[in-house]
Amino acid sequence: MAIRETHNGHQITAATWYLLDTAQWKPIVTIIEVKTGSVSTPRINRSFPTEAEAEREAFLFAKKWIDDRKPPLI
Repeated sequence: MAIRETHNGHQITAATWYLLDTAQWKPIVTIIEVKTGSVSTPRINRSFPTEAEAEREAFLFAKKWIDDRKPPLI
C-alpha cells in the first residue's frame, strides 16, 4: 500500500516492500518536485519490523531531505 502526501511543493509517495529473508519491511520513497517534475528516489538502508514503521520512516526521511534543501543523495 502506498501513501501520498504533499510537503513544501513536493509530492512524497511512501511504500514498503516485505523482505521474506528477514521478515522485515523496507521503506521505499519517491519524491516529485511539483514545479519541475523532477523525480528523486533516495534509498533508505534500513528495514523495520512493521509496515507502519517503514512508511513513517520514509515520510520522515523525505520531509527532512526536502527541508534540508535536498542535499545530494549517496
